[in-house]
Amino acid sequence: MPLKTIEEILKETKIQQILRPKCVSAPPDIALKEAIQIMQNQQSGYLMVTDKDWHVLGLFTERDVLMKVLGKGVSLDEPLKKYMKTDLIVLLKSDSVGAAVKAMKEYNVRHVPLVDEQGRMTGVLSVRTIVNFISELFPTEVFNLPPKSDQVFDTMEGG
Repeated sequence: MPLKTIEEILKETKIQQILRPKCVSAPPDIALKEAIQIMQNQQSGYLMVTDKDWHVLGLFTERDVLMKVLGKGVSLDEPLKKYMKTDLIVLLKSDSVGAAVKAMKEYNVRHVPLVDEQGRMTGVLSVRTIVNFISELFPTEVFNLPPKSDQVFDTMEGG
């Protein structure tokens, strides 16, 4: 049986097959300091912003903290909704990993909210999850990479 290419694997594998159960969320009216504290406590690079019925309203990420909050004279008592990203690309858990990779590249995002047919949050897919999935497909190739990309060895290992 011929081996599948990475493109075939990404097209065939559904997001739900690689998804990690962790999903960090908060309501839109909490203060920035509370949002950042939740992210720190959960060791998360994102915070999904949802209403009480789990409809996705926005996304707040580490990048938003760096670009919109730090060094801008922003009060950490301001509401999260003022700084969250609202123009989101969303996917379904039944979409392919390949579709997620394409969307993340096209929209330059690292986290994609996953929703059901009614727009309610069902999870979050991060680029880290995709990288972990791909590295598990090719463990030897990934784990044997040199520490520096331009590093070339003159002799074989052990030689």
